Amino acid sequence: MKKILLIAERGEIDRYRTKRFTEEAVKIGWSIDLICSNDVLILVDRILSDGSEIEISDYQLVFSIGNGYYHHYLLFLADRLGIFTWPRVEHFNLSDKFFEGIFLNSINIPTPKTILLSSKDEIRVKDLVGEVGGFPCVIKKVTGSEGRYVDLVGSVEEVFSFVESMPRGITGKKNILLQEYIQESRGTDFRVYCVGDNVLGAIKRTASDDNFKANISQGGTARQFKLTEEMIDYSKKIMKEGRLLFAGIDFIKSKKGYLVVEINTSADFKGFESATGINVAKEVVQVLTNNYLKK
Repeated sequence: MKKILLIAERGEIDRYRTKRFTEEAVKIGWSIDLICSNDVLILVDRILSDGSEIEISDYQLVFSIGNGYYHHYLLFLADRLGIFTWPRVEHFNLSDKFFEGIFLNSINIPTPKTILLSSKDEIRVKDLVGEVGGFPCVIKKVTGSEGRYVDLVGSVEEVFSFVESMPRGITGKKNILLQEYIQESRGTDFRVYCVGDNVLGAIKRTASDDNFKANISQGGTARQFKLTEEMIDYSKKIMKEGRLLFAGIDFIKSKKGYLVVEINTSADFKGFESATGINVAKEVVQVLTNNYLKK
């Protein structure tokens, strides 16, 4: 019997993807231990829960629900002990949207123009905005999910307001990026789900109001969408070049074609399973079993 350690933040413990992954793993005989990452103590050589050490070496897999930076410490420790993890250590940078942009550019996948917000000087900010096509432009914290810490700004003042609105501790300029606004994509995006070298399908997400963000968590709706050859080709290339096990890849459509805006190595899939009937959790468990956890 394979023994799996599942780690999730407090807000994820009872959420859909945590339950679904657990269900499918238990079906094939895996033993699952679920811990809340907010409640553990991490030392450089061990992890403690309720005062007792978690024996990481007892597990064949440490699987992170969500991609919080705190989880990276847990995963890195497990990796150094020789335990297979998801995400892999090599994928940590893909939880940063600017690193994602660098990766996508390096493999010739089209993306919106993107630049780091590297100054709080008004004139310099105007120059940075000019590099991505001018106002309005999209502003984002480099980490975050479900449409949080993402906005559309139309002036330098709105840029500064966004930065000041960030929770204490993440307001440093290195944490913010500016991105070209693709007007024709407003309120609509597409998420393609991939497991290993298999492109499972896609959903089209549409904002329910005038929100430019189409995230389901922001009130958007999802329906099944027929994959295009362009989507399939880009997705397969991203999975291969990134050596990814699982990803939700976000696309928007511009006048020149599809652009990739994000790679989610711990994507939520409730909306996708509901819209398509495809069992994502089962696919992930099968790929782990067949390709990574054979011993």
